[in-house]
Amino acid sequence: MRKYLYLLSLVIGLSSCVKYGEPPSLSLSGEYRIDKITYESMGNDPINMVFYPGELYVNPSETAPLDTIEVGFTRIAFDYSTIYMNPVENANGITYWSDEYGYFVHGQYGPYELGYIQFDYNGTRRTWKIIDDGMESLVLRTSGSYDYGNAGPMESTTIFLTRVGP
Repeated sequence: MRKYLYLLSLVIGLSSCVKYGEPPSLSLSGEYRIDKITYESMGNDPINMVFYPGELYVNPSETAPLDTIEVGFTRIAFDYSTIYMNPVENANGITYWSDEYGYFVHGQYGPYELGYIQFDYNGTRRTWKIIDDGMESLVLRTSGSYDYGNAGPMESTTIFLTRVGP
């Protein structure tokens, strides 16, 4: 009898340690500063460039405001349904955003697949893959584009953001 009690308590003790964890919920809401950008062109002559704070990222195939980004200074904000770009501060220090784009998140299938942000931007549909969503950081990768048709190189940009406000 004593052996059965010992065996039962051992089984319960070892099997009760399994812990279920829910997939993380996204916390996109907040104001972010772009702190780093990596650019990759995967054609015949691959190009990999990294832009750090103080450097200027210029992409002539992009449209404003994403065509020219001052890394370390450019800010973007999210709430639960809108992306805000081009901040303008008034004399009282209140920030107004001159560009607003509605977005939705899809494809969040598990703890390691955070999904995609999809929004319409200046007449085109943009898709950004959410690579990492930390407490104070966010990493997004563009889905890539072919600026010269299917025969041209595929370009992809990864944007590293740091939360600077609520």
